[in-house]
Amino acid sequence: MSSLANRYARALADAAGADLPKVVAELRDFHKLTKASAELADVLANPAIPLAQKESLLQALCARLKPHPITANFLGVLLRNQRMTALGDIHAALEALADARAGIVAVEVASAVALGVSERRALERRLKEVIGSDIRVTYKEAPDLIGGIVARVGSVYYDGSIRTQLAEFRERLARRY
Repeated sequence: MSSLANRYARALADAAGADLPKVVAELRDFHKLTKASAELADVLANPAIPLAQKESLLQALCARLKPHPITANFLGVLLRNQRMTALGDIHAALEALADARAGIVAVEVASAVALGVSERRALERRLKEVIGSDIRVTYKEAPDLIGGIVARVGSVYYDGSIRTQLAEFRERLARRY
């Protein structure tokens, strides 16, 4: 993440105080909205469109969405500073900061196929035991793993994939013969 995104995220987190979880959720929702509507994202980021028109559009969106005043003000700051294109990075930095402040550890899990609900629950229980903290898990599919899972906790990888086991087996065979 860029230092710009981190600076904006820290400023927003400090301003939000106890309302940080609500502000994080609202920023995520607004980011999803701009991702779902490329036209909206283009208008808000286009320097050729007069600021007054973009502010009017943002005010109309805020009137409809009714975000926390801090969220609405922050979106206005991004608009005036021509930083709307950084919204995704800022949201990611804000979410990471909010998790850190709440003692939640982010975990990324990749599996060859989508895990079922019961498998996810069991994995999350085990990860929580190993890590010793509350966790927020993000799942993705990675068919190249062949089978098993790879979990990333911060900079530590736990690799239980068939791909890695096959590679290790291949190395052992090569050393023996």
